[in-house]
Order: sequence, then C-alpha cells, then structure tokens
Amino acid sequence: MWKSRTSMAVGPLCGLLLLGGLGLFGSGCAGMRVRQVAGWEAEGNESALKAALSDSSEEVQEAAIAAWVRYGEYDTGRPSVLASLGSSPAEAARQAEKRLFGQPPKSVPDPHPDGTASGSAVIYFYRPSGDDGEARLMSIDDSEKVQLKAGRYFRYVAGTGSHRACVQLPDVEAPVTDDPSDTGGGMRKVAPQCSTLMTPTAGVYFVRQRAQGNKGRPDLKVMPVPPGLVAVKELTAADRADGGR
Repeated sequence: MWKSRTSMAVGPLCGLLLLGGLGLFGSGCAGMRVRQVAGWEAEGNESALKAALSDSSEEVQEAAIAAWVRYGEYDTGRPSVLASLGSSPAEAARQAEKRLFGQPPKSVPDPHPDGTASGSAVIYFYRPSGDDGEARLMSIDDSEKVQLKAGRYFRYVAGTGSHRACVQLPDVEAPVTDDPSDTGGGMRKVAPQCSTLMTPTAGVYFVRQRAQGNKGRPDLKVMPVPPGLVAVKELTAADRADGGR
C-alpha cells in the first residue's frame, strides 16, 4: 500500500518539475526521461540524445547508448555517429563507441530502388507528410531541381563527397530609399538557403526538408538512418506536376 501511494505522488510531482522549468536532467523522473529518449531516437534528435549521455541516471544513459548504437549499425550512418560520440566527454559515449567497434556495419536498404545506384551515393531528399508551408524550389549540385510537396521524396544518385543543396526563398519588400520618387512597394531578391551535405561512402542517405524550421525558414537535416528509412518508405516520389523537374 505504501509503495502504491508513493508511486502516485511521484508521477504528478515529476510533471510539475518539468512544467516548472527546473530542467530536463534534474533530479527524479528517470522513467519519464527514458521514454523521452525513445521519442528523440524516433525523431532523429541527435542533440538531445547527446545530452542524455550525460544524464544523472544510468538508466537514461543506457537508453541513449542503445539509441546511438542503433544509429551506428548502418554503414552510411556510422561515420557521423562516431563523430558525435567522439565529441562527448561522457563515459556513456565511450561505452557506445566500444559497442560499435568490431561490429560490422549493415548496408542501408534502398526503400525505392530503380537499379541506377551501383557504387554510388543515393540521397533521399524528403518532406514529412505533416509538414506545413509552401513548396520551394530546391537545386542540388547545380544539376537537379525539385519542388517537394509534403509527403514526397526525391531520389538523387551522385558520387561520394560533398553536395550542395539550396532552397529558394521568397522575395521580400525592399526598404524605402532616400530617393524622393521611391514610394515603396518594391521587392528584392533573397539569397537561397544552402546546405553542404557529406556522403563519405557509397550507400543510402536521408535528408529531411521542412518548409519552416525553428526560425520559420526552410530546414535541411541529414537524418540518422533508422528514422529516415522509416519515413521515406511511406512517401511518394516527387512528380513532374509538382514543378521544377
């Protein structure tokens, strides 16, 4: 009976601590933080998973280690995973590295193969089905252009190395100048938002595009293999009717 009452008291208290802004990694609530680790893994939230490696709870650290190891099981995901773990001073990160070393990486399955990727890097650019915002034209390596609607993907086959993806931004109203004849209403171009993507080895990669990221601008993020693979499997290829192809 005593244990039951204690359990009931801790649950609401844990929620109040989190809502009160006392910090995710404060005292107590380890079980809740373990559940959050699972959510971060599914979302590909690597910054939160890195912070969880230094959590005060060994249970939370172990959950974060397991998530990083699952990320690093695949060949194209391993270099970035090892780099992330190597930048963390936490002992939990060293344990994750030990689990990965000596474990042969698995090849990433191509969710929508078409027989044109032997020995190449395949990059899936995709927008999640629930992504809001207008589809903007995206250029890739100055050779391909695509305008992704929500729920669509674009399969790009290229060599290994670095690639540049640029998303066009809408024009904005130009400020009024000192010219007496300038009555305002003019528009000016905005430079595209560009990202450099690395494909160090042949294989399959996933890049999520969101029309509006944290700052209301387009966001391109190289995703860990497991969540990227799960997402793209359910999406539809970009069509010429979408524009830009």
